[in-house]
Amino acid sequence: MTAFYRYRIYGLVVESALRLSSVEEVPRDGGEASIRMLAAPPGYFETRRPNTPPDPLDWIHHAVLDDGSVYMKAEGVFETVIAPDGRYAMCASLGGVDARSLEANLVNFVLSASLTLQGEEPLHSTVVEIDGRAVGLLGLSGAGKSTLAAFLISRGADLVTDDMLRVTFEDGRVFAHPGPYRLKLFDDPGRRFLPGAVADGHFNPLSGKLMMQPRPVPAPRSAPVPLAGLIHLGSPGDVPAGGMVSLARLGGLDLAKTVISSTMDNRYSAPRRLERQLRFAARIADALPVYALHYPRSFDVMDEVAQLIRRTLPP
Repeated sequence: MTAFYRYRIYGLVVESALRLSSVEEVPRDGGEASIRMLAAPPGYFETRRPNTPPDPLDWIHHAVLDDGSVYMKAEGVFETVIAPDGRYAMCASLGGVDARSLEANLVNFVLSASLTLQGEEPLHSTVVEIDGRAVGLLGLSGAGKSTLAAFLISRGADLVTDDMLRVTFEDGRVFAHPGPYRLKLFDDPGRRFLPGAVADGHFNPLSGKLMMQPRPVPAPRSAPVPLAGLIHLGSPGDVPAGGMVSLARLGGLDLAKTVISSTMDNRYSAPRRLERQLRFAARIADALPVYALHYPRSFDVMDEVAQLIRRTLPP
């Protein structure tokens, strides 16, 4: 019988054949597992790999197999097949990747794809708690979410989750579920804003980012945190004339497009997913303000950005 470790992450119980170091372990009676990550036996992927070639512009080979399973491979990091119902994933490490990098990638990509297959819409977001209010930072990879989060943490905020946000709805409110207490940062902003952070290896060989624990002894956090708002970071080149910092509330089609484009596993395009994403965006719009943030990517304006966020967030 396979031995599993049990963890609570993103508000769910996850069973894993791989021991995880970044999340809370739970006892055997701690609830039913929502997702299982299993170690693939030798040769498993030989008959499961898709016939379609990978996209040369995408570092992850992603494909939906004939039975509805999702195949993913990140060269030199991991390979996985996730069951059609998202309840379990067969996983393998590649290229001698170290355990911490493997864990970070599985927790990010496998769990987000599993949740998508189960009917949820996790967001590509980094969430920090500011004065008791949680704010989710949205944006494409490279938009500066982690750098801004690190600056906010250096000014008294704390990390809730990095890169992936699972939300739930209750009584007209939106709640953010904590993820691993690690922030993926490039070396320069990491040293500048979080000089006391504990480095915990590289995310993967391609990103160039370090994984950092923002505080040496994080406060225990397992309960979901009420979200006060979502802020979408425009691309670094998309700055208003004069280099001004601006934060504007979105509505209508702009809000829907922002939320839908911020969902995880956007490589997965099942026929009915767009309909589900539209419903999800409508629920977000009914419960949360969503903003567009534009600012020059200069360390000199970070204080102004932080002050604007604090002033704008609802209580």
